[in-house]
Amino acid sequence: MDDEALAIWRTAAAHVDRHELATAERLLTPYASRDDLSPAVGGRILLEWAWLRAAGGRPDEAAAAYQRVIALGEPADLVSEALLEAGILARNRGRLAEADRFLTAAATVATTQRDWLRVGQTLAQRVVVAHLGYRFLDGRELLTELAGVLNRCPPSDRTDQLRADLCHQGAVSARISRDFDRARELLAEARERYSALGRRIGVANADRELGAVLDQIGDEEGARRAYGGAFVAYLRAGRALGAAHAARRLGQLRLLAVPEDPAAAPYARRRFHQALRLGDGEPGNRMLCELFLARLDRLTGDLGAAETRLAGLPYGTGPQAARDLSQAAVEWAMIARDRGDRATAVEMLGQALRPLDEDADPSAASIAHYQLAYQLILDERVDEARDHAVAAFQLAERAGRRLSSPADRETFYRDQRQAYILAMHCAARAGDGMSAFAVATAARAEAMSAFVRGGTRFSTELRDLVDTIALARGTARLPELYRRLERLTTVELRRAVTPEPANLADTVAALPPGGHALLLDVLEDENTICNRIWLPPDGTPQVDEVELPDPVRRWLDRYHAGEPGLAAVPQDDELAALGAAIIPPGLAELLASGAEPPLVVSTGGLLGPVPVAAIRIGSRYLAELARIAIVPAITLWTSIRSRPPRSGSGVIAYLDPALPGTQREKPLLVQAFPEAVLVPRERVRTALADAGDQALVVLSVHGTEARGLGQALMLAEDDPLTAAELLTGRLPDGVLMPACWAGRIDLRTAVEPLGLPTAALLAGARWVLAGTIDIAGTTTASLLGAFYQRLAAGEPPVDALREVQLGYLSRRKTMPPHTWAGLSIVGDGFR
Repeated sequence: MDDEALAIWRTAAAHVDRHELATAERLLTPYASRDDLSPAVGGRILLEWAWLRAAGGRPDEAAAAYQRVIALGEPADLVSEALLEAGILARNRGRLAEADRFLTAAATVATTQRDWLRVGQTLAQRVVVAHLGYRFLDGRELLTELAGVLNRCPPSDRTDQLRADLCHQGAVSARISRDFDRARELLAEARERYSALGRRIGVANADRELGAVLDQIGDEEGARRAYGGAFVAYLRAGRALGAAHAARRLGQLRLLAVPEDPAAAPYARRRFHQALRLGDGEPGNRMLCELFLARLDRLTGDLGAAETRLAGLPYGTGPQAARDLSQAAVEWAMIARDRGDRATAVEMLGQALRPLDEDADPSAASIAHYQLAYQLILDERVDEARDHAVAAFQLAERAGRRLSSPADRETFYRDQRQAYILAMHCAARAGDGMSAFAVATAARAEAMSAFVRGGTRFSTELRDLVDTIALARGTARLPELYRRLERLTTVELRRAVTPEPANLADTVAALPPGGHALLLDVLEDENTICNRIWLPPDGTPQVDEVELPDPVRRWLDRYHAGEPGLAAVPQDDELAALGAAIIPPGLAELLASGAEPPLVVSTGGLLGPVPVAAIRIGSRYLAELARIAIVPAITLWTSIRSRPPRSGSGVIAYLDPALPGTQREKPLLVQAFPEAVLVPRERVRTALADAGDQALVVLSVHGTEARGLGQALMLAEDDPLTAAELLTGRLPDGVLMPACWAGRIDLRTAVEPLGLPTAALLAGARWVLAGTIDIAGTTTASLLGAFYQRLAAGEPPVDALREVQLGYLSRRKTMPPHTWAGLSIVGDGFR
């Protein structure tokens, strides 16, 4: 009888491997109830039959079958397997404490048998239970234990599957701790291992987890593809509960588009009901589906239906209940808000925070903090709103800063930007300069700043790509090659990022003696809102938020659009209106007093293409009132100042003979710097490759309006020297590129500000003289001659430029900016 049953079991197992579950179950059912089989054979039959019952949505029958195997008491390997499967079943039913008991017992039996593979399998399942129970530290410790046990397992397919499970659960742990890069690495390995073994369910599990990772970094399209692939794979394998989880996630993604997208609500509702049907009452799935359906009812305006659903939510137990209660409290708060009852909304949002552990569940905590801050600021409870808004921002930024992929960093910021915007708004309303500084410096040139501070060099791979671009000039491949280069550049920059954000004390210490900093930026969602942070020498930042007048915003838009000839027309009224809008009153008063302090202007996304020196405060230009240096982000300034100045000697120069004014400029340059080496055009690149021991590099040529690493200095009409090429050079402290638009850098949050001046800074420069607008060639040549003389006499670059600009203005009353204010010092020109 045992032989016959064993043959049937083998046949059924083969059907299971081919995912022909109904056939396998039909073969085994007659033998599952027999009591005349030996424990070894009867136990094997029951285990396979129980697994099929569970897969078919009959968990009670499966649990009873596992108990029958456990009661047999022998053989030990079948008992440990039954305990393991009973634990998995209990886990799937949301009975986490029961699951952990079964799994621990399975490990005990397996350990006595020195069955390390089974011990590893139970550890892998205990990790899952720990994660579901929000015991994330326990999960991390169990993963470490599992890695050790794997070293004792003999080579086999089952050991390889366990290694895949380790990667999968390690990815879950990494996602929970918001180490998204590590999570994706582990998932790629897990998927590869599962695929090699033909484990379609493992691949589906990895895809589903990848969907969760992509969802959290804001890649909605990628998440949808991953969840969709997992859903199809689960259905084909007959895994209804897995399909339910994937369907629910797909519905949740579309929920984000309600009510803006008319098609989103019916799609999401269909997916949630599909998940309920497939989940067949599994508590966790049912709870989340009902919660999301309540949210959908609210978003579509049916508040009564939403309340009815929320009142009937099937809360879980233990740590899961805390998150369930928190999410439900947020929904009750949103309903109260929609009914106009803000007091109840605030009370419910406060309740939403109480059960949460921010370290264990930062995403849920960030949402609750944000919503509470939003309601509090509407009630003018500014300080309370500030506290919660900053908490939401900090939880988001802690995760975003760790991302090594620049695309992920940008996507994550876009997804989380409302938390940043609200934190800045609340900090400005509260006059909290320290919090405002933290928000204003987050995701602003952070990778570039870390790279400069670390003195890092670019890889051979990047240098080779730059060479390839030079060879591809004029071909159809060039745009794609530049996109590849910008991706690779930002990836290498991000490798230098540390977990610590910008430090206010370091920034204050980096200011010149008696110096001030002015951080300006606008909201990308609403570019008429300008944030102003004034950092005086005492280190106490002052912040406010202003709305730019329509005429000022329209005039700025013309500069951002690169309107030809704009800087060539008189515009003192516009420059005065801009100054009144962006210079804080306290700073304006100090500057008007005649102190003429050093002023570092962080141009942000506001002033990149604007002649900053020509901004007016009342009837006077900013250049008359302060010693100005500009940077796209203050974080970059702090990093530059952390490097000691070099004592280079010598000047390398190339002056385009076809450029108007260079015939006048050349003798003035040589007069100031007799040691200057004037290199021919064909030797410029060779000279820049090893110019770090020089004092200056001068490139007096035309510039281009291109952006990014394609921004170029035209050595000749058909010979662009690009920002990409500067990246791989070795440049001295001072680099002069007095060309039209060469200094133009537009900063976007979470995007590194790549261009000619920043490429020079990355290649070793401390300061760059560059044109931010279309400049007048003949006048500029005269200004440069005087600038060279002052620089040769030992004046700091900032003062040398300022004095020649003021000297020009002293002989003329009102002049367009392009005649005198087009050149700026980018970086540290105070030494």
